[in-house]
Amino acid sequence: MLDRFERLCADAVSACLGDLKLRLGPGNGSAAVNLVDSVALHRFEAIAAGLDEDAKSKLGELGASLADGELSLPEQCRLVTEEAWRLSHLSEPAIVVGFGSIPYLPTNLYQTPAAKRLREIALEIAANATRRYGCAIGCADYFAGISDMSFFGEAVESSLDVVARNTPMWRDGVRWPLHRGLANIPTINIGPWGRDYHTPLERLHIGYSFNVLPRVLGEVCTALLNEG
Repeated sequence: MLDRFERLCADAVSACLGDLKLRLGPGNGSAAVNLVDSVALHRFEAIAAGLDEDAKSKLGELGASLADGELSLPEQCRLVTEEAWRLSHLSEPAIVVGFGSIPYLPTNLYQTPAAKRLREIALEIAANATRRYGCAIGCADYFAGISDMSFFGEAVESSLDVVARNTPMWRDGVRWPLHRGLANIPTINIGPWGRDYHTPLERLHIGYSFNVLPRVLGEVCTALLNEG
């Protein structure tokens, strides 16, 4: 999960150093500026693991204190990362990679009978939407935003291991359950239609949202409940 992001960070900082060297070349003044050849890349877990017991205790106290405050979770994680770096006594230019929020894992419909049946119902309703509702409805494998599906749906919880180790406020700020943190129930997202969500220009298609959507939800629920 982090490997790809680390490669992106390494490529970005390499390009940045290259641009700086070009700017500070022979034709750009005589100022003596020493640029590093590379910038170290660390995961938060590596920085934290390298601390001595006293430093780890101080870092834990900071996390507990921040959790009792009103700062956002990303800001809390940033402050803990800064303190971990300070306590590590490392001084080289570096990038520390980690997570700063609650994880929203991607979910899928697995090959269980319940998941297969839910998929079949959704596809059947979408295929007949024009005749039933007078508008087209499509099915997509991925939802581009964040959704409660990440907690209710079927996801690979083992992937949380690397997330937990690299989220500075995982223990004090996220407080993820030790066991069965995900419901792992076959889940799909059937929502309203609109534009520019989560912005001041957010707007809703009233006709679809209040006339079509309730009927779609009703048909899906009825089909599932009639399975018994």
